[in-house]
Amino acid sequence: MQFYWLARLFASDPGLKRFEQAGKVILSVMSSVFTMLLLLFIFQGKAVPAAIIAGVLGMMGILTVADDTEKQKKITTLLLPLASITAVTLGSFLSGYGHLVDAVILLVVVLAFYLQKYGARYFSICMVGFMSIYFASLLRLQPAQLPWLFAGILVGITFAFLYNFVFFKTNPEKVLKRSIRSFHTQTNLAFSLILEMIKDPVTKPERIRKLINNVRRLREYARMISGDLSSAEVHKVWPGVSTNQLRLYVFDSEMLTEALTDAIIKLKSSHALEYTELRRLLVWVVESIRNAEVLAEEYETFHLQEAEKALQGIRFALNDLYTEKEQSGEWLYLVQRIETIANHVIEGAFSIQEAMNKKLSGNELREYLLDVNSEAAEQTDEEEDQEDKEDKEDKYNLPRKKALQALVAGAISIVLGYLLTSTHQYWILLTAFIVLLGTESVGRTYIKAFQRSFGTVLGGIAGFGMALAVEGQQALQLICLFASIFLAFYLFQVSYTLMSFFITMMMALMYDLLLGGVTLQLLGARVLDTIIGAGIAFVVSYWLLPVRTKDKVADLSVEYLEDLKNCLNEYMNHLLSGEQTLLDFTNTAFEMDQKLEEMKNHTKQIFRRAGSLDPSGFSKWINTLGAVHYYAKHLVASSNRTLKREQAPEYRLAILHIKDVLQGNIDIITSLLANERNSAAVRGLEKQRKTIEKGPETDGKREHAQIHLLHYLYYIWPINEALLQLAEDLGAARKDLEEEQETKRHSS
Repeated sequence: MQFYWLARLFASDPGLKRFEQAGKVILSVMSSVFTMLLLLFIFQGKAVPAAIIAGVLGMMGILTVADDTEKQKKITTLLLPLASITAVTLGSFLSGYGHLVDAVILLVVVLAFYLQKYGARYFSICMVGFMSIYFASLLRLQPAQLPWLFAGILVGITFAFLYNFVFFKTNPEKVLKRSIRSFHTQTNLAFSLILEMIKDPVTKPERIRKLINNVRRLREYARMISGDLSSAEVHKVWPGVSTNQLRLYVFDSEMLTEALTDAIIKLKSSHALEYTELRRLLVWVVESIRNAEVLAEEYETFHLQEAEKALQGIRFALNDLYTEKEQSGEWLYLVQRIETIANHVIEGAFSIQEAMNKKLSGNELREYLLDVNSEAAEQTDEEEDQEDKEDKEDKYNLPRKKALQALVAGAISIVLGYLLTSTHQYWILLTAFIVLLGTESVGRTYIKAFQRSFGTVLGGIAGFGMALAVEGQQALQLICLFASIFLAFYLFQVSYTLMSFFITMMMALMYDLLLGGVTLQLLGARVLDTIIGAGIAFVVSYWLLPVRTKDKVADLSVEYLEDLKNCLNEYMNHLLSGEQTLLDFTNTAFEMDQKLEEMKNHTKQIFRRAGSLDPSGFSKWINTLGAVHYYAKHLVASSNRTLKREQAPEYRLAILHIKDVLQGNIDIITSLLANERNSAAVRGLEKQRKTIEKGPETDGKREHAQIHLLHYLYYIWPINEALLQLAEDLGAARKDLEEEQETKRHSS
């Protein structure tokens, strides 16, 4: 903890993806610009815009290429010079023909959106074409400059190709290894904070906030690793370890930190940590797991063995406490969940270390490769399911809608551009285009428009001050310019506002270099045009063929609830059968986590004024689903995955009823979300819960089977309560409440 912030810094970019992307961009831009300037100096050329075009293409050649395979990416990159050369030629020759160039640039914008339905390649080509025409207009290019401009385009794309596919070729296995390293660092930081909380008798709110933020980051890292696992071959990094094995270990580790965070806070508030032995055992477990280097090439099993001993001590302590009826409070279940999830982590760690250390024989190697191939087949099926999902989403006709929105927004932007800033008439269009890009719903468009405007305002102020501070110092100006480019794309995935801030700073420094000085009026016009362009994009997306945020979130909620229903059905079948091994739901859990995050992104509001920006109750809706997700993940994480105990007859009927109620409630909610009429009432589980919690008692002691069943069903009750809350918010009736009211009326 002495170097907490240093460790946080090193863990803040899992897989170094942002650093690698921003590094490739800045190196490509610098190489392209300086190479072109060198060529101009050698051959005494005077077309300085050629160096700028080279830098722009060096950047675009990396940022816009987003095909599925490396081969497709290479082909797209090699097609970009043709698109740029054509666009620059049209832009320079048509500049003297009135508004003909406006029609061409508007056509390119519309095609950029519409052609996305046929693949990412066409968007990349149109995007490069748009930016080429934009800079041709901005720099007032003349046909006589074309040869040098063509050379600049070729230089820029050449460096983009080299940095993307030769010098810094993406290696999924290296990315995965770095991501796991960041995940372990973040996990250990959380464990250290948990240890401080256990040892310190004083509960400090600041420490709790820091711990919760650490767990939130860890959840994001686990989700990223799940994505990395779909593209990397795990056995190349850690021979003998399977993809599912590693995914399960990451899931369990994440869930252990969440369970510990939640449990320790509650245990301290209930004074349970005043038990010295319990506190000692928890410290022992957490320290041992934290110190275990699970995926190290040369590891020691000592720490895992120590953790196993500590868990055994916790089991003995729990058995003693459970025999005392007055001590069977809720906090004992918190400790039992810690014991169960920690046991999953330790077992997973042991299995990984055993797999890494084991030398496979011929038959074992063949079986292992068959497992690897089957995992690859599963991933292929998942990709096909994703394609089917995209086909289903075509009901929105998003490319067509976006193309029409871009046409209207673009036409308005060009007209206003000539009226407000005739010397830079495409500034408004550029902002409208970027804000519409990648925003499926009205809510996302609003958020992006606000972030773009806010970042530009702050960046304009900072850029003007920076330009004045380094005025006349070209070397310092170039350093600040390239630093702004790097930071813009390094922070892009962290905050779109920060990216807009540094992009505006870059523009201010670039104008200072090109025009020999930047004025407050010029930057003011830039800021004003950005706000107007963002506003146009939002208004058009709101009024013209809108994809309402509520509809988008409802569709994502239906998909989420279908996954939840499948998980709960399998879980209840696991309890009933007694012989069935619980299926691995980790991949589904990460997918559900991603869907919930996407819902939050669509409904995230900048301000939280009740009744204005949240008229549909999005906050409550998402928070309720977030609670369901939290309980569902902990339900799977804290279960016994190799249950071999058949339930007693008196419990089987209750479990069957619970399964039926959960499935029925989810079906009612999904039908309501799909705007289907459903008069059925959702049902509670109070009766079944009382039946199981009361249970048979022997000599005043609870049966061992009942205690375990209570543990397995612990999260089922809050899951159903959250579902009932969501159903009632959507207008459904609640059956058990109606029956209770009817009984009261009869008795009165």
